[in-house]
Amino acid sequence: MIKNTPEWEVRLTNPCSCTGIDIVLSCDGFKSLTPIDRSQISVSDKECSLINKLYGETDFVFKYVWAKEFDIKIKSGDIACS
Repeated sequence: MIKNTPEWEVRLTNPCSCTGIDIVLSCDGFKSLTPIDRSQISVSDKECSLINKLYGETDFVFKYVWAKEFDIKIKSGDIACS
């Protein structure tokens, strides 16, 4: 808890060896009492976009602080395999 407010963690896991690109998350109304790293994720009104690729067999994790948990899910993205 930060300032008596819960801290939530969002974890995207890429279990395959291919790379996830252009990953967009649904995050309608997303807010955080703590700053979100804008070099890692872009936040707009209803969507959040990963700035970087989600490389194979890795996780992308970010945390936010808010009174309630947001329903954040992958909305779209592509896969690149070599």
